Amino acid sequence: MSTQILGSILERIVSKDKDHRYMAVSDLQSELRKPEFRTDDSTERRLCKAVLQQLDESSGDISGLAIKCLGLLACRLQKDNVETLLQDLCTKLSTGKEHQRDLASIGLKTVVADVPGPPLATTVVKSITPHLIAGIRKQEDADVASMSLDITNDLVSKFGNQMPGDLAAVAEAVIPQLDSSKSSIRKRAIHCLGAVAAYLPEDVLDRLAEHLLNRLATQGLKFESAQTYMHCLGAVSRSVSWRFGRYLDTAVPLAVQYCQGAEEGQDELQEYCLQALEAFTLQCPAAARAHFTTIFPLALECLRYDPNYTEDMEQSGSEEEDADELTDEDYSDDEDASWKVRRAAAKLVAGVIVSQPELLPTIYPQASQALVARFREREENVKADIFSAFVDLVHMVGSHAGRSDAGNAAGAQLRSDAGSILKAAARQLREKSPKTRSGIFLALRELVLVLPECCTAETMSLLLPAILQSLTDKASGSAALKLQTLQFLQLALKCGRAPAWQPHMAQLLPPLLACARERYYKVSAEALRMCTAAVPVLRPRPPAPLDPALQAMVPGLLSVVEEKLAAQDQDQEVKEAAINCAGSTIAYLGDVKPSTTSTLVQMLVARLRNDITRLTAVKALESVATAPVPVPLGPVLQPVLTHLTSFLRKANRPLRQASLSSIDALMTRHGDAAGQQQVQGLVEEVVALISDADLVVAAMSLHLCCTLLQRHPACASDLSASALPPSMALLQSQLLQGAALQELQAFLVGLLQSSAISFDQLLSSLLTAGQMPATGKTAQHATAQCIASLCAAAGYERTMATVTSLLSSLEGSQHQGEAAQRLALLTVGEVGRTADLSAFPPLKGALTRALSSSSEDIKGCASLALGAVCIGNLTAYLPFLLQAIQDQAAVPKDQYLLLKALNEALVSLSAQPPGGTTLGVQDQQQVLALLLQASETGEEECANVVAECLGHLALLAPANVLPILQENAASQSAARRAVIVFAVKFMVVDKPHPIDGLLHEAMAGFLSRLTDADWHVRRAAVQALSAAAHNKAELIADMVQGALPALYAQTVVDQSLVRMVDLGPFKLKVDDGLELRKSAFEAMDVLLDTCRSRLAIDAFLQPLRDGLKDHYDVKMPCHLLLGKLAAVAPAHVMGALEDLIPPLTATLTARPKADAVKQEVDRNEDMLRSCLRAIEAVARIPNVDTCAPFTTLMTSTVLQGNLQPKYAAIKAERAEADGLDATAAEW
Repeated sequence: MSTQILGSILERIVSKDKDHRYMAVSDLQSELRKPEFRTDDSTERRLCKAVLQQLDESSGDISGLAIKCLGLLACRLQKDNVETLLQDLCTKLSTGKEHQRDLASIGLKTVVADVPGPPLATTVVKSITPHLIAGIRKQEDADVASMSLDITNDLVSKFGNQMPGDLAAVAEAVIPQLDSSKSSIRKRAIHCLGAVAAYLPEDVLDRLAEHLLNRLATQGLKFESAQTYMHCLGAVSRSVSWRFGRYLDTAVPLAVQYCQGAEEGQDELQEYCLQALEAFTLQCPAAARAHFTTIFPLALECLRYDPNYTEDMEQSGSEEEDADELTDEDYSDDEDASWKVRRAAAKLVAGVIVSQPELLPTIYPQASQALVARFREREENVKADIFSAFVDLVHMVGSHAGRSDAGNAAGAQLRSDAGSILKAAARQLREKSPKTRSGIFLALRELVLVLPECCTAETMSLLLPAILQSLTDKASGSAALKLQTLQFLQLALKCGRAPAWQPHMAQLLPPLLACARERYYKVSAEALRMCTAAVPVLRPRPPAPLDPALQAMVPGLLSVVEEKLAAQDQDQEVKEAAINCAGSTIAYLGDVKPSTTSTLVQMLVARLRNDITRLTAVKALESVATAPVPVPLGPVLQPVLTHLTSFLRKANRPLRQASLSSIDALMTRHGDAAGQQQVQGLVEEVVALISDADLVVAAMSLHLCCTLLQRHPACASDLSASALPPSMALLQSQLLQGAALQELQAFLVGLLQSSAISFDQLLSSLLTAGQMPATGKTAQHATAQCIASLCAAAGYERTMATVTSLLSSLEGSQHQGEAAQRLALLTVGEVGRTADLSAFPPLKGALTRALSSSSEDIKGCASLALGAVCIGNLTAYLPFLLQAIQDQAAVPKDQYLLLKALNEALVSLSAQPPGGTTLGVQDQQQVLALLLQASETGEEECANVVAECLGHLALLAPANVLPILQENAASQSAARRAVIVFAVKFMVVDKPHPIDGLLHEAMAGFLSRLTDADWHVRRAAVQALSAAAHNKAELIADMVQGALPALYAQTVVDQSLVRMVDLGPFKLKVDDGLELRKSAFEAMDVLLDTCRSRLAIDAFLQPLRDGLKDHYDVKMPCHLLLGKLAAVAPAHVMGALEDLIPPLTATLTARPKADAVKQEVDRNEDMLRSCLRAIEAVARIPNVDTCAPFTTLMTSTVLQGNLQPKYAAIKAERAEADGLDATAAEW
């Protein structure tokens, strides 16, 4: 800032002209906002003096600007001048006149608000805290005390973690103000104590809580004092969160006592009691669970509290009550404050529902009955909270249904209550209040989401009058109601069936169309979406004729769609909704009014030219192209294809994908009308997309090529010439798999069938691509699958000739490179999956020799090939394979390859559809006996393969195999027990399977091996538990609680598994239990995802404390587990956080040795990032800054040095994933 400008400001700020002074202060404010503002010490003092003088200005405009300058000025001054400025403000606050005190108070609050943080915050805290404490203690001047309390509240709320030495003094000064005669001071003291309590150390918090509880326990405490102290108790509980749990045994009975003992007119005391109980329940769920039987009945009782209405409202289910509905006009007593009690009770009920999900079977029947009965509440504010509590209850039932027996029981109760709930909702929908009706529609939406089967014809008949009334409401502010109604309708339409809706469409469609024409864009867009959903209801089975009663409504619908589609001044949301509605309408009703349909199609084509609506229009045209009714697209086919083809060059990936899908649909249905030149241009664009840069787009492009071969055979030669080279390049990619590989196989078969290229040419191209030195094993396997597909399409003779050629190349392997041998083996195997190769006697010898190769890669390919050819002829090859396994029993390395071959065969057989190839009973017994014998080899690699074989064998013959495995799970051999228990992992598949019922009965026996004497068996049991929880949690849901203690025991370091290995110059410490502990924590992670309702989180956290101190490989899953727990059980994590901080700190401060190799450095970096991710998840817990050790960890470690940029990067990643602002939160 230039001296000249500053001098001018200082000169004008003391001018006698008020306008000059105003402009000077305004200019100063502008200059202070500039980052480059700098000046000397003398000028700073002059500025402070000048700004403080303006606080005495009689003009409110000038003094207001001066106050704004104070905060900016404090951030620019040197420390001494900041202290002087704050000293002057505090002096004005304590000794100044009334006007000066008010402005000084506002000025101090402005400074506190504008100061960003340390080190300036430390200066502010030290400068003003003593003055504020003195001001709070000024009993003789209530205004100063009130202002000081306000400023202290702001100061502590923002900088409480930086004033540990002052908090006790602040609390001691504020506590006496709770007994002030002025209610305004008492309220400010409550807020201030709530802010202070969050940062109090344990001993001071104990004294504060003891004082509050002792005062409440005092006999004959005045009403005002009881109200104040109960209000303060709730505020402190909300502030300190889980730390208040240790006081609940005293606090809950006192709150209940005062609530039940309140006299007439003491409604606010009851309200504060209920609010305090709500805070206890939400902030300390574990401790509050012991008081559930006291808190919940009280909440339900207070929910019915209405002294001005003496009838029993809960017994109101009959139709006779409809005529006697209570309305707001029946009660005109403005003195009635009982609604506050009912509102607080509704919030308490919601708090219990949310915080105690494990008590759902007990909560649901009582809460549901009480809440539904109170739908008839006469106060709108209370109704909103009742509806919100009901939504929480239904959502909790839905989130736990299917995950636990408790959830299933509550779901069954909800299903049986649906009828009475809907009747109560229908009565409320006849209310005049839009707010009430909006709340009911929110509750109904949640009910339909959880219980979609409630959308029956009877339900729609019951709700339809109210729905029509809401859609046609003309009152001001009805837009929100219409939105809620339309959103409910759309959801109900998706969940219900067309027959339930069809009888009502004649009444429903006119108001929907009227809503679509509304000017408010949100209502219009939602109505158009509703029309889109309604079209399939009008004609559920096209091209069957439309119901004559509904046909008359189609012109009106088409007219609205045309009107909205033609309008250019619409909001983007309305445009997209209109385009989607047009696509659906044309697809289902395009033959009802062909002239309008043609116009709508032309409009959709026009929308392709607009960048904003392009993507939506492409998707709509795909709907038209796949329409179940005939829609003539001949006139627009050429321009549409031209546009869509040009979109394939765009960088917009969703647009490319949508364009490919739409072109495919158009060519499938209308490809005959496309011109040859246009198809050639399309081929050029599609071929350019066949690469591994985007496998999804590549798969879609290859599928389109197949469609072109079918619909335009004339383009086969062009495709052969232009698409085959990139297809061969794609085939050599290590990324090729899944849908892209399947489409590539289909394309090659399509080329073969089109006669554009011969089988020999295709085979030569594939062999050349597969035998190139740069082609990896994954690419060779894909090549082998493509050759097998070609052989299957070419017929028996070609297949035999190809196999003969491949066997010849294997016979002369000394002249072949390794890549050629691998490809030949893999191809023989893939061909043998579907073709019987028993006609080639040399095949067994060739595969046997390959298994003895010096190359490990060739051995692996031979093993895969041997297993695959077994599928083509089990009779010929399975006995040969089993005998070979038996012969190699003494050579585990060779037996391993043969077991891999057997596993390949069993995996393929278990994946066969019903009626496919399977093993006979004799073969099953032979294989099972062989595998049981092989399970005792003691080699870990062989054991793992044997376990996988046993698992897939059990899938093939559950009734025959599983009982034998159960018997052998108790074998004397630990190796056999481990293999059989590990096999369970492969029996649990993610889809329904006949083994599920038998496996459920057997799981208890397998899980009992968690306490086996051998650690190998225990690790196998842990992995089996993890697989079952991940794939089919219902198999083990009722066994989880019994298995958890044994699982937790596996997370503890077992010193008997730690041994020292003498390596000569040095000794190495080996921990055999490391993998077991790692597996146990991974299993806990899976259980948290799938069986959370079965877990006691407090006990679940115990092993985590030790895991965070363990080895690197154990810490990583523990960090992930902590991050998840912070999201799903924040209150429990807060309760254990102080114990978790030391191991987290140790991990962050650990450094690799000076001579550490790069691998160790990289591992340490990975562990740091993992730990920081867990800390970032914990930092998002509400009120986590009230935990002093965590605050210290953040300020002194995480946000310092090299960790700060790492943490910032993790925050940015999280924000990007969640679509949030990474700088929104302090941490």
